[in-house]
Amino acid sequence: MRGWIIDCYPDNTNDSMVIWLRTRNGTEKIVDNSFRPAFYVWAPKEREEELRSALRMSGFDGVTEERRRIWLGDKERRVLRIVPPSYHDLIPMARSIDRWGLYRDYMLFNVDLRMDLRYFMSHGLFPMGLLEYNGHFHHLDTPWRLDYPLPELKVAELKVDVRAKNRIPTPADPLERVVLGDDVMEGDEASILDRLSISIRSQDPDIIVSDGGDGFYLDYLSCRASLHGIGLELGRDTGMRRSKGKSYFTYGRMVYKAPAHKMRGRVHIDAAGSFMYDEAGLNGIIDLSRLSKMPLQEMSRNSPGTAISSMQVNEALRQGTLVLWKKNLPEDFKTAGDLLLSDRGGFIYEPKVGIHDGVFEVDFASLYPSIMVVHNISPETLKCTCCPDSRKMVPGIGYHICERREGLLPTVLRPIIKRRLALKRLAKEGGRRKGAYSQMAKALKWVLVTCFGYTGYRNARFGRIECHEAINAYGREIMLRTSEMAEERGFRILHGIVDSLWLKGEGDAAAFCADVSRRVGIPLQLEGRYRWIVFLPSVTTGIGALNRYYGLFENGEMKLRGIALRKGDTPIVVREMQEGMLSVMASCGGSMELRERLPDVIAVARHFVEELRAGTVPLQKLVITKRVSRELEEYAPRRSETLEALRALKASGFRVPPGEMLGYVILSGEGKAKPSQLLDGDEAYDAERYVDLVRRAASELLSPFDHDIIRMGDEIP
Repeated sequence: MRGWIIDCYPDNTNDSMVIWLRTRNGTEKIVDNSFRPAFYVWAPKEREEELRSALRMSGFDGVTEERRRIWLGDKERRVLRIVPPSYHDLIPMARSIDRWGLYRDYMLFNVDLRMDLRYFMSHGLFPMGLLEYNGHFHHLDTPWRLDYPLPELKVAELKVDVRAKNRIPTPADPLERVVLGDDVMEGDEASILDRLSISIRSQDPDIIVSDGGDGFYLDYLSCRASLHGIGLELGRDTGMRRSKGKSYFTYGRMVYKAPAHKMRGRVHIDAAGSFMYDEAGLNGIIDLSRLSKMPLQEMSRNSPGTAISSMQVNEALRQGTLVLWKKNLPEDFKTAGDLLLSDRGGFIYEPKVGIHDGVFEVDFASLYPSIMVVHNISPETLKCTCCPDSRKMVPGIGYHICERREGLLPTVLRPIIKRRLALKRLAKEGGRRKGAYSQMAKALKWVLVTCFGYTGYRNARFGRIECHEAINAYGREIMLRTSEMAEERGFRILHGIVDSLWLKGEGDAAAFCADVSRRVGIPLQLEGRYRWIVFLPSVTTGIGALNRYYGLFENGEMKLRGIALRKGDTPIVVREMQEGMLSVMASCGGSMELRERLPDVIAVARHFVEELRAGTVPLQKLVITKRVSRELEEYAPRRSETLEALRALKASGFRVPPGEMLGYVILSGEGKAKPSQLLDGDEAYDAERYVDLVRRAASELLSPFDHDIIRMGDEIP
């Protein structure tokens, strides 16, 4: 039997692994009762017998002795391999042993690995890879193939319409309509649910894509079905694998992750809550699933950072290294002087505020991941004990790097970088799989973007702040060398940030990129030549903002960064206004023409001001979206639009968890904010409040032209 693994999960009740194969003719369920997960414990020699005795007294029988590496590049050490009596016992046993060691004496390994990953590693498998099964698995594919065979997956979109009394659907509201693929189901609720069950069985989709299924709709359908005594099964097997929703803080903001609803034998992707599906589509998720050994449903719900972390774990296990539970490696001691040298971040030039003609933009391709590969930066290679006299030294910091072996991080990243370049080349060549290659390349782009941040993340399994510092140091050195080479060729540097430079001059930019690529060892690419580009000032200081600019490439494309149009909380009316202004600007070939067309640009903003004051803008275009950062009760007792909207929702019986997005419209009168879900449609909005937002967004684009606007006497009213 040949097929592809589309799902794999533990059956904790029966202590078995369940694998679903998608074959040419349908699906097959395989149950493996033989798989037993294990974890490992290292104890100091003087406490080893005490641990063995405690295990015997507690009735833990499955204990054997092995020699394993407990850290990257370490020598093998004696450890105890413990096989729990059941799947349910694994975490409780590990916690007990950790407690016996007073949370400091024993080191535990391979405790919190996913069960599907354990199974895949023990059998050499990966999701969505072709294999043959005849009681044993036989590979017919490799995860790193560029053109790999896939089954013709049946994908159905699930849409649910609720007859909500208060515009916000609740489990108590009746079902109005369900659409599964091309099948539209309407009528009384019980018949809709019956027909949905029949439709799922007849269509038998491999993948169901919902919009908010995790956050509400799958629980809602289950609730409505139970009211009518209907056994609604959306998966190919009974039951749903659920996990709780949670709010967490990451990269300076609060994020909410909805509870997961994973089907059995069928893949459920919630498009509303899947970053990877939104960015890289189904092809990107499939490719990352193969590389990371994370089943499709897991991959669709996790971040690219989780994918790279999984790849690192896979490689460590393949090399025979155990994976530490509750990693707590301290940062190396540094003096104040050392900190000043090492903790300096990336390379930055202050941009020259204003409009510039004929500017080249050059970018290093995957600069930080490439630095990690080219310079062998990894937790075990940095300041290694085997090469104290190494000639490879981190510039400006003095850390030495191992010359004897390649580290874990470069080993993982090298094929990813190579693969992404190959996929981008294939996508550029065109053909019927152009779109698939583009999605796969984009998925890997996000993996490479996150890999650098994880080196400095204290909870990352293989993170180490010294790696983060070394990568930044090499990045600064490379950008300084590149800047010097640019100036030698007659270019003037207008701006530079981390891995990109904006250059003005008449030199050969393509030849310059080729020369830098050869001398640095990392590809420098010509992003394009701008007809004109505008670098914007900081709102607070007036000096050049690092990542706020807009410009027109010679091919007619515009590049926008840091302006209102790019921000998630900007109302549609403000976005449309900036789009209109930029559309006029895009017809200009250079700075002189753009200055001449400023009255036309300003006229666009005036038009939107007039429409707002006339009260003709639809409420949907006025919704301001903010991310809720805390519970309502935790906000300071002061007046704010976000607080007013949260209170209005609470009064209607609804809670918005921290990390969720909140939309509201500012109404006239007292300027109160009303949640978008509670709008009747006939409310009067606060026109002057929105005029102020439009003015600010217009001024944002026009700030470098203030002198010209004043001279023309053509300011926005």
